[in-house]
Amino acid sequence: MDIGYEMRRVAAAFAFVVAAGIGAASAQTPSTPSAPSVPKIWFGMGAISSDAGHHSWEALYYQPDPQWPPALTRVTVMGLLTQALVKIPDADLARVVAELKRRHIALGVEMLAQAYTLPGMTAPAGCGGGVEGYYPPEQTAALAARIRRAGGQLDYIAMDEPLWFGHYYTGPHACRSSIEDVAARVAANLREYQKLFPKVVIGDIEPFPSITDEPQWSADYQHWREAFRRAVGEPVAFLSADLNWGQTSWPRSLVAAADFAHHADLPFGVIYNAAPSTAATTNQAWLDAAVRNAAYIERDLHVSPDWITFTSWDRYPGHAVTDQYGPGEDYVLSQYLKQRDAGR
Repeated sequence: MDIGYEMRRVAAAFAFVVAAGIGAASAQTPSTPSAPSVPKIWFGMGAISSDAGHHSWEALYYQPDPQWPPALTRVTVMGLLTQALVKIPDADLARVVAELKRRHIALGVEMLAQAYTLPGMTAPAGCGGGVEGYYPPEQTAALAARIRRAGGQLDYIAMDEPLWFGHYYTGPHACRSSIEDVAARVAANLREYQKLFPKVVIGDIEPFPSITDEPQWSADYQHWREAFRRAVGEPVAFLSADLNWGQTSWPRSLVAAADFAHHADLPFGVIYNAAPSTAATTNQAWLDAAVRNAAYIERDLHVSPDWITFTSWDRYPGHAVTDQYGPGEDYVLSQYLKQRDAGR
């Protein structure tokens, strides 16, 4: 380990906490004009039911010859929430997969990965009910079949925080499962996708700093990786950090997670968005905060993700594509790409 490099990263995180802001000094001009390589990009389509959300789907997939914003043509994976996959009509889903194939963009699902119950497994009454990340295997099988009927090839899965909500979470209807039980619950759901899409790549999303706040988190996460491989038959392909921007410790947590992933040879990702909106927050303010967060992570914390995800579960931006409803999630992506292409 380069101790000096590590100290600089920790110092950068500490400086962020003290200053309680983002806006460090500009990076030096690169010595060469070539732009840095861009990580793999996962773009979440988000809302489907609202007028603004549906209009983005219409603009990208349902027109005879959709004209995509240039930034979206650089996306690696277009991610669909399980909740959107449930709602989208079969004919529209067929249009989505056809357009992604035409553009050579992979299809991904942001998956509710844990089964509620399994034969022979003891759990508290109501375990998983109303808890994020749980879903019945039979309904997962139905979603997998829908993708296949639409002519789709599922390339990637990103699991919705199974270790956190399955093992650590202590709120209402918490299961508090052992790590082995979490892996078994996840395997039951993933198996339904693997039956039809045996080459699907499976990654993990977990919340930070919640995970790193756990005293034995690094040992637990290594335990989770081993249990997952045994139960699923495949390794966890990547770990993406879903950051709680309201916690001042998030920079230190992110550095720790990135270092863990680096030493574990585990591809690491970060979700680039912003803190939940308040009454005073505007759409543009939320988007600009997301852009600043992305710049701070790579420029000042010196974290270089292998994967970056552009998605939001907040009221903002509420739609994927910039249009008459205002700037969309593509605004954050386009600003990020401009900064990288300019060498920051």
